[in-house]
Amino acid sequence: MTNDEGTANAYEVADKFTAYQESALIGTAVEVGLPNLLYGSPKDLDGITSVLGTDPRGTMGLLSGLVAFGVVEREGETFALTPNGELLADEHPDSIAMIARKEWFFYKLWAEMPAAVRTGHTQTRAWRDRLENDPDQAHDFLRALDDLCRLYGGDLPGLAGLERGGRLLDVGGGAGSHSANLATAVDGLEATVLDLPGARPVLEERHPELDFVEGDLDRPRFGRPEGEEWDYLLVSNILHDHPPEENERILREAAGLLAPEGTLVIYEWVIDEGRTSPEGVATFTAMMVIENEGGFTYTEKEIGDWLRAAGLEPQPISKGPGPIGVIKAKRP
Repeated sequence: MTNDEGTANAYEVADKFTAYQESALIGTAVEVGLPNLLYGSPKDLDGITSVLGTDPRGTMGLLSGLVAFGVVEREGETFALTPNGELLADEHPDSIAMIARKEWFFYKLWAEMPAAVRTGHTQTRAWRDRLENDPDQAHDFLRALDDLCRLYGGDLPGLAGLERGGRLLDVGGGAGSHSANLATAVDGLEATVLDLPGARPVLEERHPELDFVEGDLDRPRFGRPEGEEWDYLLVSNILHDHPPEENERILREAAGLLAPEGTLVIYEWVIDEGRTSPEGVATFTAMMVIENEGGFTYTEKEIGDWLRAAGLEPQPISKGPGPIGVIKAKRP
């Protein structure tokens, strides 16, 4: 049912409010291992519960919902994955299971959104804490980001428009997803990922072609030695994790690592001045409130001001059809 502009539509609001149910069913399916069990091997209810060790009534309820949402299909007493459902299996060549696990982790946090709105504080632990004290979850998070980059991050090379090769340092690059895309697209580009040591195993698993150096965004020069210079620095999806004063410091440290005429590339969710558009970035803004202490989305002007404070002159933002844009700035 659609509504004319300015006309209330209770059905539309109610549908949005119950949208959590589909997410909960998909998250539960991945959590209990149902897609991995059914991938290439349809089973009846008894076959499913005997392997998963789940309750028959609960399992039937899960299957009913998944059939309704097009993730599972039923033929007689046998349940199988639909083509979309197969994407949730780890063995699928285009698996998005890690993305589902990432979102399931944060799904449970969103129930704490009222507390985040009232206090302004995130309701989860900091990334450094998670990486050190819950490495399995943190590594799955990095794998999910790499899979998200596979789906949505292909626009970075075109938006960045790097015209020549050189040495690139990917600051806080995690699994190396975005620098790997750039290195593939630009002849002669040699990419190195800088991150906390706990990120190294996922980079070596997902992008072993990249070099890795240990570093820390909280340290001067991110822990790199004096005199070291890079032709390019990539700051990808970093600024939204931090408050403004911290971002100004991060960009100042990044600028200090650039060689003369080197280029800083920022790949980031950039919000419009009113902070309610574009739509994808506006919803991402809400996500930052719940997920990152002090995190937010920032405008082109705010990022430009930080770059100018670092002695760099930003170029106008480059944007494609997606919500993320590129702002470049060159060292004189």
